[in-house]
Amino acid sequence: MKMISTDRISRRPARFGVALALAACLIVPQTASAASKSSKGNDIAIAAFKDVCLASAPTFATAAAKAKRYGVKDADQQFGGMTEDGSMSVQVKPKKECAVTSENRSDPTLYAQFLRVIASSGADVPQGGKSGKPFVATIKGKRFVFQHDRRGGEAYVMISLDN
Repeated sequence: MKMISTDRISRRPARFGVALALAACLIVPQTASAASKSSKGNDIAIAAFKDVCLASAPTFATAAAKAKRYGVKDADQQFGGMTEDGSMSVQVKPKKECAVTSENRSDPTLYAQFLRVIASSGADVPQGGKSGKPFVATIKGKRFVFQHDRRGGEAYVMISLDN
């Protein structure tokens, strides 16, 4: 009969614990990155821009109610509101501008997502544009300047030119 060393047995739970901890480290970043995506695959801030700003343009009259659906607190008709965790904010000036901001993201597809949601609202978007460079597009018969600014976070902005 072969004897088993107690040293070998006592190390086994430690190795299992280390493997479990490593597996948890691999799972957590994937879960955290998934939280920044909406159910339609766009970044959550871009989805909010579409649902809050584009859907309420040109007056932004319904923007406050739509922002509350994204967890923006203290939203009113002319407001600057933020989610409880500070990860996203919405700013609205009725009939003038609407913006959604979020923390920095390392996702290189954000500008393409931004253009895609603007195009889905019926606007002509420039081909080959660059993030940070404003462009003009028409939504519901009104002209707006659009910009995706990445300095200090992600900002998705539309400002009316027809006032």
